[in-house]
Amino acid sequence: MVKSAIVLFLIVLPLFSESLLLNKIESLIGEKSFNKNNSYIKIIFSPESDYYKNERVDVVKVVQTLKDNGLLKLFFESPKEIELSFSTNAEALFFVKIIEDTLQDMGYYKYLIVEAKLNSSEFIWKIKLIAEYIMDPIVLKQELKKRASYLVNIERLSPTAWHYEVDISRAHLDAYVVVNNKKTRLKNSQYAYWLDVASSKELVIESRNRNRWYPYVALYDAKLRLLDLIKKDERTPRLSIPLPEGTTYVKLDDMYSMKNIKDGFEVKGR
Repeated sequence: MVKSAIVLFLIVLPLFSESLLLNKIESLIGEKSFNKNNSYIKIIFSPESDYYKNERVDVVKVVQTLKDNGLLKLFFESPKEIELSFSTNAEALFFVKIIEDTLQDMGYYKYLIVEAKLNSSEFIWKIKLIAEYIMDPIVLKQELKKRASYLVNIERLSPTAWHYEVDISRAHLDAYVVVNNKKTRLKNSQYAYWLDVASSKELVIESRNRNRWYPYVALYDAKLRLLDLIKKDERTPRLSIPLPEGTTYVKLDDMYSMKNIKDGFEVKGR
């Protein structure tokens, strides 16, 4: 009986040590940290089957466990140039908007776009920025979820370069939902407003009294393909726009500066 147990242990141990899970853990925390904490890692990631989903490593769950146990090092001793890349197999323009909005909600405003590459199987969008820490993957997951987008995979290419694969097949923008025959108040903002008008055939925009609005209104379909653009080089208090078939999103802006918008807008659909 003892001999059988020893044989089983010797068979299982190599399988565990060479598993996809441990390979992923090592890639996320680095070889040095992985070797140093090898025994502890085997304890906290047991049973191994808990960290697989649809025969793939559940990388978000892995990252959460590493973070909870102090094994995921995201901070540097001093600011460094970091590189973040994002990939998807869906519409490029829609994907960039989803990622840009997500980054903005996470407090990332200043970055340099270094690559936007489309090939037969995926679109890759890469940025560089100076920061004292790497983006927290768990916070990224939560912000993406607001837009029905999901992290599929995370790769640590180096201590300062990370890659994120994102599924946006069910995604939507985090936009103001316009209701038919009911006014929605849009508060003052330094950025353009994004509206979800999927249920409307006409959009009515009322500029508040203190505004000096020179309309710049872009109409898009569900994948952010431009359908129409309305620009007026004159102060406009009210605008009624028939929406072409398939219009899903509207970008509401000013031709010159959002500083012209002191009091926001009221919008409603028909």
